[in-house]
Amino acid sequence: MTPTLALEQLMLHPLYGDLIGQIRAVTPTAHLDQDDAAAGHATQIMTAAAGPTLGTTDTHRLDPGDAPGWLRLGLLDTWIRWTTGTADTCRHQPTHDRPQPVIAAAWKPGLVVCPDCAMLTAAPRTADTTCDACGHQCGDLASGGGIYAGMVQLGPLIYQYGTCADCRPAITEQSSPPSATHTPEPATPRGTGRGRAGRPHNRRRRPR
Repeated sequence: MTPTLALEQLMLHPLYGDLIGQIRAVTPTAHLDQDDAAAGHATQIMTAAAGPTLGTTDTHRLDPGDAPGWLRLGLLDTWIRWTTGTADTCRHQPTHDRPQPVIAAAWKPGLVVCPDCAMLTAAPRTADTTCDACGHQCGDLASGGGIYAGMVQLGPLIYQYGTCADCRPAITEQSSPPSATHTPEPATPRGTGRGRAGRPHNRRRRPR
């Protein structure tokens, strides 16, 4: 079993929340403060970007099971790569042991950058209208297509994605009771998982 699948299995376990609570209870306060501050800053960045780009400023907590498998696995794989030092990064080389917000995108797997270098996650023009879930070419807004853009957050990591209408995740507040989704990293638990989805548009208009 790969680390990503093992982590997903752990997060979907009914006692996962209790485990994270126990880990946080024995983690030094100074570490928790830094980690939670980075997660809070990431939420502020996501909220600021979502208003003009996605047409919503709403943020809510998610259970791991609320996200579809393709989105959950993409997020967790990015997290694993970043925390193990195998992800590509921007020139500022953000690392998980120096808590700060970081940004990644489904269409650029394995790339994690700092907010100042978020333009590196911009989708190439040839992939502007490709659904990240099924690969369907959605067309552009002029032809009645466009991408439903969204973002999910895991601790300090903001993960962008885009889907066609059929694959759009049902991760609104009405989809399930909101609940905490703490970071999966056992050593330094950070913050909560959050999600949002917005209106359809061409992917190149995503926040940079």
